[in-house]
Amino acid sequence: MKNKHTWQKQEQAVRATQLAFDLSSEAQKYIKKQAIDAELTPSDMIRRILNLEVKSKKTRQRLSFNLNDDELHLLAKRFDVEPLDKRLVKQKVAELLIQYAQQKN
Repeated sequence: MKNKHTWQKQEQAVRATQLAFDLSSEAQKYIKKQAIDAELTPSDMIRRILNLEVKSKKTRQRLSFNLNDDELHLLAKRFDVEPLDKRLVKQKVAELLIQYAQQKN
């Protein structure tokens, strides 16, 4: 019985329709900023705007970006840390980003 219930939920998820919007840059920025301020994903913000149920909990927004090996070594050299210590490079980048944000505020 439990397996049937699980299967039905999965079937509903497969049937869900994803909508993508090609909105102006200004509209997208506004909605994304509102989502960040409300600690929601942009998807959940759209659901809120449409007065649809928002099931997910507030999210902690994360910043991320990709580094290739050369860039990682460049940053390690800039921060005077061992290139293999990715965790320390990440910590130094986080500190730099926090300083940047504090200066801009």
